[in-house]
This record gives sequence, C-alpha cells and structure tokens, in this order.
Amino acid sequence: MKKSPWPTGKRIYVLVFLLTVIVRLISISELASEDPAFAYPIVDELTNVDQTRGFLADGPSHATPYWKPPGYPALLALVALGWQEIGAVGQGIPVSYAWTVKILQSLLDGATSILIVSIAAACCGTGAALLAGLLYSIAWMPIYFCGQLLDTTLFTFLIVLSVSLALSATRESRTLPWALVGVTIGLAALTRATALPVAGALALAAWFTSGSIPIRSGRATAVLAGCLVTLMPVFAVNMKIGQQPILISSNGGINFYIGNRTGDGIGADGLTSVAAGPRWDEILRKGSDIEGAAARSRHYYRLALDEIRAFPIQWIQKMVHKTAALFSAHDVPNNKNLIEEKNRTTTLQILAWLPGTSGPLIAMIIAGVLLCRRGLRQSDLPVVLVMAALALTALAFFVAGRYRVPILALGCIVAARGIVTWGVSLKSVVLYLLLLVGVHAIAVPDRALIESYCIDPVAIGYMYEQKQQPQQAAQWYHRSLEQHPDDVRALHNLGHLAQEAGRIEDALELFRSATEAAPDHSPSWNSLGALLVPIDSLQALSSFQHAVNINPRYTGAWINLGQLLEGKGELPKALDAYQRARLLEPKRFLATILEARVQLKLMSPRNAGRLLRRVDSGSLEPGVKALLETVERQWQQALEEPSETIQPPQVAPPDRTRERREEGEGEG
Repeated sequence: MKKSPWPTGKRIYVLVFLLTVIVRLISISELASEDPAFAYPIVDELTNVDQTRGFLADGPSHATPYWKPPGYPALLALVALGWQEIGAVGQGIPVSYAWTVKILQSLLDGATSILIVSIAAACCGTGAALLAGLLYSIAWMPIYFCGQLLDTTLFTFLIVLSVSLALSATRESRTLPWALVGVTIGLAALTRATALPVAGALALAAWFTSGSIPIRSGRATAVLAGCLVTLMPVFAVNMKIGQQPILISSNGGINFYIGNRTGDGIGADGLTSVAAGPRWDEILRKGSDIEGAAARSRHYYRLALDEIRAFPIQWIQKMVHKTAALFSAHDVPNNKNLIEEKNRTTTLQILAWLPGTSGPLIAMIIAGVLLCRRGLRQSDLPVVLVMAALALTALAFFVAGRYRVPILALGCIVAARGIVTWGVSLKSVVLYLLLLVGVHAIAVPDRALIESYCIDPVAIGYMYEQKQQPQQAAQWYHRSLEQHPDDVRALHNLGHLAQEAGRIEDALELFRSATEAAPDHSPSWNSLGALLVPIDSLQALSSFQHAVNINPRYTGAWINLGQLLEGKGELPKALDAYQRARLLEPKRFLATILEARVQLKLMSPRNAGRLLRRVDSGSLEPGVKALLETVERQWQQALEEPSETIQPPQVAPPDRTRERREEGEGEG
C-alpha cells in the first residue's frame, strides 16, 4: 500500500503548532527592531499595562468598579511577577517584559491552532484539519496581534477552546462537561465582555444535542451556570469594593453609543474607536452629570437607543456600513495604522500576499458557508453558532480590526471544509474568484481611512518623547492640532518640548494657549506655574493654586506649590501642601523628603527624622536621592546642634515627574 505524502495524526498537530509559533516569532523579532511602540505601549495597550501596574501595586481591587474587563491585565500581571517593576504609570515597559508577553502570546496562538486542527478533524476529517491549521498558521491578523499588548490572542484562544470543549461534550452523556464549557466562556467574557452572547450560543448548541428535554435543558443550564459562576468573583469585587452593581466592566454603554450614534467620520462611523482628546471629551460630557459607573453605562445605552429611534434611516445605513465592513477584505484599523505596521517588516509584507490575509480567507469562509449550508451537522453547530454570535456582537458595537480575529479563526475550519468538500474544480475556482473580487470590491472602510487612520496622534507623539525623539513627537502633536486646534494635550506637550529646547517664550505661549483652550486642564496650569517660578512668582502661585483647585488629588502640583511657598518663607502653608502630596502618594518620596526639610526649618528634628525613616532610598532617582542626602545631613546637624538655625538649601526644581502620562482612550 502506497504511503500518503501528507502528514497524519499527531504529525499534523506538531507541524501546525511549530509553523504557527515560528511565523509569529519571526514577525515579533522584526517588530522588536522596527516597531517604535514595541516597548512603549499606546492607547489600549497602555491602558492594559497601566491596569497591570495597578494590580501589582494594589491587588485585584485596583480601579474598581472595572472600566475594562480585568482578564487580560490580570494575565499581564502574572507575567510581570518576574520583574520587580515594569515602569511608572503612562511610561514604557522593560524590553525583556515586552518580549516575554509576546512570546507567550505566540505560544498561546500555537495552542489555538492545535484546537482548530482538533475541531476541524472532528467536523470534517484529517484533510480539512491540516488545511484549517495551515490557514490559521499564516493568518495575517492573528500574527499581527501576537505582537501587540492587546487581549485579542487570549480572547481568541478562549473562544476556540470553548468550541472545542463543546464538541467534546456532545460526544458524552454527562452534563458536567457542559459546565466546563460555561467556565471557559466565562473566562473569555472576563477578557472581553462581548463573549457573553457566546454563552447563549453554546447553551443553544447544548440544547440541540441528543436526549430528552430535561437532559438537554440541564446541559444548556450547565453552560449558563458555569459562565455565571466564573463571573461572580469579579462581580463581587465590583459590588463590595467598587460599590457598583457591574457584572464585569462599565464600558459597554459608551461603546454601544460609539458604535450606534448618528454622524460620520472617525469615531462616528460605526467602525472606529474614539481617541482621547476633544472627541472623547465631548462624549464624556454627555454623562458627566450621572453619578455611578453603572448608571452612566445605562445612560449611554439609552442615548444610543434614543438616537436610533430619532434617526432610524441613518442607523440602518450605519448598520449596512458595518455589515459591509464585516465582510470586507480590508481590515478596519484600531489603535495603529495597519498599512504602516505592515510596511515595517518583511514578514508582514510577505504574509499580506498569502491566503491567510483577510481577503482570501473571508472569500474561502463565505464559499465554505455556501457549500455546507444544507449539510449542517451537530458537530458543526457550535462553530456556526459561535461565529454568528461574535458577528452579531461586532455589529451591535463596532467592527474594529481585532474583533474579527476570533471569527476568522473559526472561519478557517469552515473554509477548510469547503475546500475539501468541493476539491479543486472549475466550479469551485470560479466561485472563489468571484467571492474574492467581491470582498475586495467592498469599499468599507474607504482607502483614505485605511491609509491615514491613527486613533490618537498625541499618544504616538508621547511615545516618541519617551524614546528621546522630540522632532518626531512634535510632528505628531502638530498632526493632532491640524485635526483639533484646541487639543489641550498637544498644546501642553509641545510646550514641554519647547521648554526642553530652551525656547522659554514659546513654551509660555503654548502653556497659556493650553489653559485658554481647556481652563479645567490642571496639568497645563501646573506646567505654566513651574515655568513662571523664576519669572513671576505671583503668577506661578496663582497657576499652582488653579491646578490643585481643579484637581485636589494632583500630587505634582501640590509639591510644586509647596516648594514655591517654602521659597517665600510661608512654611506652615508649604508644610500643608507637602502633607497633602504625601498622603495622596505615600510612595512618592519627594514630598516626604521636602516635608522633612520644612520640619527642620520649623525646629522639629524629631518629626523630620520620623519622615526620613519612611523613605526607601533605593527607589529614588539620582536628583531626589541627592536631595535626601542633603536633608539627612541637615537632620544630623540639627540633632547635634539643635539651637543652630538650619540654612535652607537651594530649592529643588519644580516636580513634573509622572504628570505627563498619556490620557486614556475611548474604547474598551
């Protein structure tokens, strides 16, 4: 008997896993040197990393009730336990940490490919299993997202795992395996809340299994119960600590509003997110008078439904637009510009010409659906129902690029079944070519959006600042001002660039423009005051007071206010400012050291010593460490000669550390 040249059995799993992981690691290795944001996360990536930092510092209670689902940041936090710290809030991360996370995501995607092979083998046979695995191993979008600090890879793995477990459960008579399906989809919902409808889809799949009505009802109930039990700890944290009745996260309402409101253009087209800045602030103002995260979320749902009822024709047009995007060969960009990302690496450019890119893959999926529409079997049901649930959820919110990835992953199974069933024939080739031309002909999103889209130019500019590339940073800030002349973040950051370049007059003008564009932007008042200290101390004092009045929890402004008051000899007021800063951030030891210095001037060496003992000198930056050494010498001098007046040292420069973090982005 002639031996088949094609791999079979376990060899398929090994081949697909290795190919999947190797391709992703090659892509990531290129991105490590070509992607300027590799270790400088922006927008949603930064939101995830900052939530991770919060979990490491404060535990699972950080930032409750949760704004975004905590599952992915929790995974990042587990990985980060191997590092003492992964940087300050709003800053870059260690390159070794970025590499570790992205390697882990590549391995996780390799596991997803194995699950796809397993599902395809159960549904369609060995040939389809090999084809499905190979398609996923070279799928462009999953490869791209393995190199990003986003939840896509984890979410896709959990979705495909839940389908795999559902198929296994259909072959058993017990109810317990269906509860495990529910637990898995619950974990997916903790990663991305849009997985909740998938629980209903898999419960429906359980209902259509063989057996009596009570048995099938028990299986469906087990799915829903397993999901609910998995969600309960997060709900309990939101209720007990966050004091809000939020099941997972509170961003659902505002995301629904973003995807269904009237208007067009970036952020109002039903496809793209809303960047931080004027557009995001405008949306936030619609719920600014609503107390409580849960109530605000419900408020945005109501706003969206009110607009749908008021403008039904426009909403229908938007839904047609979103449906077209769902089937389009063109991927809707999300945080970054996908064309720029592709052009950065040879690997991504090559992959864009292979069948795993979205156009060919979607054409094959549609062909598979058309071919198999009359042959739906129980083994196919979880795949089809989950794909439908994910597609409907994307349409209900917005069709950003990464929300198609789990659909494409399961679609590899459907595509492979179609290819194996039809084979290579004139009829199949003609159908595929027609579909391929059709999905490429869909002009959604339009080319201008694909080529120019970036969710937040200020975020990219700030990333370049962290990389010590001020010219590139300034270009992105000016790009934001071209879109929104009153973008206070861009004005504020350009002011700092001018200050660092020694152009003080330009910096003053930019900071003043920022305070005029947004009188309630406390960082601009703080920066203006810091620059005015040697020029006009009265105006500087007024600026710092504006900053703390607007935001009483603004630690840096309290420190700067305290230093100015200390320099003017108003020691009790300076002491109060430093104490406020210390209570707000006990581990920000600059305030503690400065408070100790004032205590020495007030002839209280005992209080100064108590404060100095709280300082962890090992965590200080060089300038702050030098200040600590000076104050400690003065303290020792005060203990030895308590009657001698302590000479005030030179006032430290205004504190701006950690005050220029990138602001959050309007999408969950």
